[in-house]
Amino acid sequence: MQVIDDPRYVDLEKLISNMSTAVQKIAVLDTSVTSLNLGDEIIMDASRKVLRELFPNAFFVTLPTHEFFLWESYRVLKDCDYVFVGGSNLLKSKMMWHNQWKISPFDLLLRRDCILLGCGWWHYQNQADWYSRHLLRRILSQRYQHSVRDEYSRQQLRTAGVGNVLNTACVTMWQLTAEHCALIPKRRAPRAITTLTGYNPNPAADRAVIDTLLKHYEEVVLWVQQPEDFAYGVALSSGRLKLIAPNLEAFTSFLRDNDVDYVGSRLHGGIRALQMGKRSLILAVDNRAVEISRDTNLPIALREDIGAINHWINVPFETRIQLPLQAIAEWKQQFVDQEATLINPVTYSAVKRPTQQSVVPSSVNRTVVS
Repeated sequence: MQVIDDPRYVDLEKLISNMSTAVQKIAVLDTSVTSLNLGDEIIMDASRKVLRELFPNAFFVTLPTHEFFLWESYRVLKDCDYVFVGGSNLLKSKMMWHNQWKISPFDLLLRRDCILLGCGWWHYQNQADWYSRHLLRRILSQRYQHSVRDEYSRQQLRTAGVGNVLNTACVTMWQLTAEHCALIPKRRAPRAITTLTGYNPNPAADRAVIDTLLKHYEEVVLWVQQPEDFAYGVALSSGRLKLIAPNLEAFTSFLRDNDVDYVGSRLHGGIRALQMGKRSLILAVDNRAVEISRDTNLPIALREDIGAINHWINVPFETRIQLPLQAIAEWKQQFVDQEATLINPVTYSAVKRPTQQSVVPSSVNRTVVS
């Protein structure tokens, strides 16, 4: 054995013997698995970035929210240190029926301590029924604060008996700081990209929006966030719109490479455009955009309000998102305080060294990548 007095090295024998206890295992309940909505990919992209920032050395495992668990899922879940639920409108007043989050009464026995990250309530509803209250109190963590996307969702959870909840806005918005928003253009771009909501159609209003965009922009491009949006858009546009591929990579690349405004009814399509520094107006079709805008000043207009849409297009507009920074910081800090000392795969500097000098076998390659 050769003694090396270098903070970059640790006792490898001790490290290997303690490997099973050194690495945190984190389950991420992924809303994009088995989902036909690309907005869920936008949510999970943001969720993963936040969790990787909080737990840079953890081992992550992905499990679905849109499918019921089988035995292997329960086995994996049981061994995880944290279980995070990644955004989307998974919460509702009747969790037994038509729920996106596939939870059965069996889960009352086998699931527990889930932590919400930017989740929301599904539409405006009455208070949660008895089963939903019991289910939510059982499976949601009582130790950690939960993150929800708007005040309405927070109040609904509180009335269901879950009081440890913070209104942090949607996790997809956390990067929309004042510095970021200051770089978003104020004046109209030459081209526009739009989205439609095929599952919630309003042909008269949507056709009027398309006509308005074609009147003011040199070119209007449609991005399809769900399969049913395609047929709906083709029927409304009569060949007047151009299309880009229906995947998140194509949408992100188009936003990055083109000078465009976003005007569309897909909430997370609009937030993605804001992330990419584009002037954006989200056309509200349900409670999500309305409630988030009420809390954060997210730029929205009702889909039917053509006057407001015309005004936004033609008048300089400053994007000024008001994030609940204190709530976001409080939600993050609870895990910073709890995070265990882990392996840093590059320098090992995150591993707590023994009080004695570290010992490394002479046969071990001591090269450390910097």
